[in-house]
Amino acid sequence: MRTKDELFREAQRHIAGRRQRAVTDAQRKRAAAFAAHPALAAAEEARVQAGLALTLAAARGKDTADAAARLEAAGQALTKAMQDAGCTPADLEPQFTCPRCQDTGIADGAPCACVAAVARKLRREEINAASPLALCAFSSFDVSRYPAEVEPELGRPPCEYMADVLKFCRSYAEKFSPKSPNLLFMGGAGLGKTHLALAVADAVLERGYDVLYTSSAALAAQLGREHFDRDSEDSWLDACKEADLLILDDLGTEHITALTISVLYELINTRMLCHRPTVYTTNITDQGIFEARYTEKVASRMLGNCRMFKFFGEDQRLKR
Repeated sequence: MRTKDELFREAQRHIAGRRQRAVTDAQRKRAAAFAAHPALAAAEEARVQAGLALTLAAARGKDTADAAARLEAAGQALTKAMQDAGCTPADLEPQFTCPRCQDTGIADGAPCACVAAVARKLRREEINAASPLALCAFSSFDVSRYPAEVEPELGRPPCEYMADVLKFCRSYAEKFSPKSPNLLFMGGAGLGKTHLALAVADAVLERGYDVLYTSSAALAAQLGREHFDRDSEDSWLDACKEADLLILDDLGTEHITALTISVLYELINTRMLCHRPTVYTTNITDQGIFEARYTEKVASRMLGNCRMFKFFGEDQRLKR
């Protein structure tokens, strides 16, 4: 899992690689065209020499009219040679993926939008490697799978309630900002908690924010390795602290130790103080169990700063 800076640098390397490939391909095409059409190579060389002569005349303060005329004639001859060879100037120039920055990653003195686009693609690939992100969208969240009978705890059918939850999550993603609240999805296994959390992640990522996904078990295991491996350069904790949105999935599945509790407290407290929203999912529905597992200090920061949604119904995976 990469931090924002690591992801940005990786995106820049991808852009630089694209530029190098475009330049190399153009050089190969030019060499092939000149080998196949000697007259084209001669015309190109004549234009280069005419350009150098004009530059030299200007540098020496001499009259440049004749040199300029020769350059214009050489240009016309090159155009004719290209027509005879069946190509255009653009055919022999690098074909950059991003015409705005020409694959330099910089436009108007600032990072080009193409760098952010590549960073988003890399982050999406990273999340996909750890989750079914590509399969989880708002459009594929089927509320008809939830019971149509009235749920006593809700006072209405879960299918109607989940339609409202889906609507809220769509709006949450569309309006996401550092001021957005934390979300806590709780309920039994297979009720769509992870699906909805990842749908939020995908939509927020598409809007240009940096989003991280990790299961609680994977996070705890990795942080344990990093704690005992001082040479480790892969800092999951730093990446999780600074992400614009963090999806912390399956709370309750991690191996609890004093280190786990300490790191969770540090992560949650840092994100809370920096106003960086988190979406939690858990099978734990009893607040007492939550506090007993994570301590009152950690639980209060989770539960007290979240918009909570309880999921009802039968395991959707078993129904499918």
